[in-house]
Amino acid sequence: MVLTLMFILCFLLMFLGMPIVFVLGISSLSYILLSDLSLASLTHQLALSVAKFPMLAIPLFMFAGKLMNRGGITDRIFRFANDLVGHIRGGLGHVNVVASIIFAGMSGSVLADVAGLGAIEMKAMGDAGYDKDFSMGITLGSSVIGPIFPPSVPMVMFGVIAEVSITGLFLGGFLPGLAIAACLMLFIYIICRKRSYPTSPLSSLSRLLKSLIYALPPILTPVIIVGGMTLGIFSPTEAAAVAVLYSIFLGTAVYRELRFRDFKDLLVETVLSTSKLMFVIATALLFGWILTIEEIPQRTADLLVSISNQPWIILLIINLTLLFLGAIIENAILLLILAPMLVPAMEQLGVDPLHFGVVMVFNIMIGQYTPPMGLSLYIMKDISGLPFEQVCKAAFPFLLPLVGALFFLTYIPQIVLFVPRFFGF
Repeated sequence: MVLTLMFILCFLLMFLGMPIVFVLGISSLSYILLSDLSLASLTHQLALSVAKFPMLAIPLFMFAGKLMNRGGITDRIFRFANDLVGHIRGGLGHVNVVASIIFAGMSGSVLADVAGLGAIEMKAMGDAGYDKDFSMGITLGSSVIGPIFPPSVPMVMFGVIAEVSITGLFLGGFLPGLAIAACLMLFIYIICRKRSYPTSPLSSLSRLLKSLIYALPPILTPVIIVGGMTLGIFSPTEAAAVAVLYSIFLGTAVYRELRFRDFKDLLVETVLSTSKLMFVIATALLFGWILTIEEIPQRTADLLVSISNQPWIILLIINLTLLFLGAIIENAILLLILAPMLVPAMEQLGVDPLHFGVVMVFNIMIGQYTPPMGLSLYIMKDISGLPFEQVCKAAFPFLLPLVGALFFLTYIPQIVLFVPRFFGF
């Protein structure tokens, strides 16, 4: 009865438009008060939820991404991507995707990708004659690669919450990131053949090598981070610290565009972003703790298994449900609450947690791309200066290759598992 009242209050507050973090906090508080639990349990759970060493990787990776962005790296990445694939039909559309793959290896975030590369890509595509809707759509679509290609902030969160190897998740994101890029590039090629969009001249080998040399240090970022973790040189949290030091080295010593005065602004931005995210994480995990008390994860697992013992059917149901929920509920909340509920069910059905983790993160990150909760849409609105409705309309066609890639990864698990299995995960 108390749990039912908590859910009624939760949905009522959401309907009234209250921010989701307060919805979860107030609903959880109501449960504790009505269940005669000690208020000390509230503060205890809120504190314990974020007092985990792996959680420290989140602000560090966020800080590293901001350092990379401010350090003059985005221009060099875009230039190399243009020299590499700009001559293919659809030119700058493919450049957009390749640049996102490289930038994903530094930031691990959808929003960082849109904010860091979005303005550069939009301007370049506009100057080359691409219409704004196409430019916005592919910029948003390619940014979804950010949390899949390692390192990845959402995968750190999934690993901590679901108790799955973060290193294994990072390794599992390599091939899926490339597969998503391939689906997007095929879609771009088909559209651009019909619309006769321009291409760049084929770059000479010497020019390509020169731009590669300039872009090589940031390209090596995921190799250094994931390689060190795989070899046991450092933990995921230590890897995030290495990413920060490497970003500072590139920005100050290699490219020399990062100044001492920049650090204050970047630190303030990181602290504010981290504070908001950690508040969300704390309240979501408090809500999840209550669900655990009520044995909701076990009931969910039993319910899913009772529907069917065929993993492909359950995965289809979960994918469709998450795609719907991702459009209306903040993505971090979905990940934090549903991951511990769904992983036990997947293990009962024989689905590898690494495989499910990558699929779930990708599915939920598509929500960053869909209205009304897609935060990347709002960033693109600010970058483009266009109405939110036009941004949503531009993004819609690129859901086709993204959802296609999602089901491709869902039903061919070896795309995710090949690299982790190769390294013994």
